[in-house]
Formats: sequence, C-alpha cells, structure tokens
Amino acid sequence: MAGLIMAFKENPKMLAAATPVQAILKADWVGLENFQEMFSNPEILQAIRNTIVISVLKIILVFPIPIALAILINELRVKTVKKTLEVTMYIPHFLSWVTVGGIFGAILSENTGLVNNILAYLGYEKTAFVSNKETIRGVLVTSHAWKNIGYSSIVYMSAILALDESQFEAARIDGATKWQQIIHVTLPGILPTIAVMFVMRVGSLMDAGFEQVYVMYSAYTKESIDILGTYTYRLIRDAGLRPQYALSTAVGLFNGIIALVLVLSSNYLSKKFLKNGLW
Repeated sequence: MAGLIMAFKENPKMLAAATPVQAILKADWVGLENFQEMFSNPEILQAIRNTIVISVLKIILVFPIPIALAILINELRVKTVKKTLEVTMYIPHFLSWVTVGGIFGAILSENTGLVNNILAYLGYEKTAFVSNKETIRGVLVTSHAWKNIGYSSIVYMSAILALDESQFEAARIDGATKWQQIIHVTLPGILPTIAVMFVMRVGSLMDAGFEQVYVMYSAYTKESIDILGTYTYRLIRDAGLRPQYALSTAVGLFNGIIALVLVLSSNYLSKKFLKNGLW
C-alpha cells in the first residue's frame, strides 16, 4: 500500500538511490499531475475503452451460458453422459492462457487453420482472425468462454443440487412442465449464486484479462485489444532505464478505485432488486 504514494510523486530515480524506498521518498510530490497525464494520454484512454468494451462483451455474451449449461446438464438422466460432459467442460479451466492461445492460433490460422479451411471449402474468403483488429475481440470472447464456462457451470450445478427436491415434486404434482419448473423453481433457487457471481464479475470489469490479451497481443491488434493491464506493463518493460513507475501506479490506483466502486454499486443493486448480494 505504501507504494501507492508514487501515484502522487514524480517518477522516482531508482538508479540514483541506494534502495527503491529511498528513491520513492526522495521524489518530489506532484499532486495529481500523474492523473492529469493519464487522462490526457490518448493511448491510455484507448486502453480504458478497450478494457471496458472487452469486459462488457464477456459479461453480456458469456455470463449467461454457464447458467443455461448447468440447467441443461442437470436435466440429463444418463449419468455416464452427464459425468463425461462435466469433466470435458472442466478440463480447459486448467489450461494456461499460453496453451489456449496456441490452440486457438492453430485452429484459426489463416493458412492451415481448421476454421479457415472450412470457410474456403464453403466458398468464403479466408480471414486472419487472430491478427485482424476487426475479429480479435471475438476471438478473445470465444476463448474466454471456452476456458471458463466449465468452471462456472460446475458452480451453478452445485447450487442446483443443493435445492430441496420436495419443491420439484410439488411442482410436478401441480402439473408444472420442465420449463415451468426451471422458471419457477430452479432459477429462483440459484438466484443467490447468480447474484454473487454477477457482483464478482462486474467488480472485475476493469480487468479484461491481462494474460489472455498478452498472449494474443500483436502490433496488428493493438488498437482493438490494448487494455490497461498490457499498457501499464509496457510502461515498465519498454521504458529502458527510466521505467514509468509513477504513471503506472496512478493507472493502477485509478483501476482499483473504479473496481471498488463497481463492486459496491453492483452489490447494492443486486441486494435492492434481487434481494441477494455478496455481503
């Protein structure tokens, strides 16, 4: 936490001091200058926009899938098929983003990828999905879904299994169809779990997935997927002998404040409208 004071100081001269702490303490206070530089820097503003857009796309397009998947798998009556699906969906969660990036890079390769070969066979033009700024966000969302929906669906399935079976029996006695049981029994029963997962997901809105983006990042796609995480990383890595510690700390502090506001706001709204929240 003490390192956060760098956000309000000039960039410390690390090489001129005996220790990093001394360098930070000797640096002059500059007030909000680092934040002013942040909001006047077009690259940082673009990174903020990309971060929000990618995160919102993941929430809108991916968040509902594990819920639907958990409900569908729960309705399966063949235990072997059910267990096989659960294990198969869960495996990608344990793969690193380097591995996932390699898999998607191979499948979507412009020359040898399976997807482009199918498109060419059907008479469509091949597309460089991974190195095209127009399609890379779709690749990010798709790979995020493939890697994470299995884990999330297990969470929702556990919530479904914890529901009182007598509620389903009462619904069946009243003549409720499977769809009506899902709408009036299953979904209300797992609503607390959905609320908690949603609050946590909204709270990480400003974290669009550094590892994922870094693996798939290139000069061709920088405009579309350069997020706050990758930008601040480059502030340190590419600055040579004068890494921009102060500016990167200011960006990180801004990111943390926004995340805190989002968690508090989403939790308040969740408790107000859904009667459930993270706390």
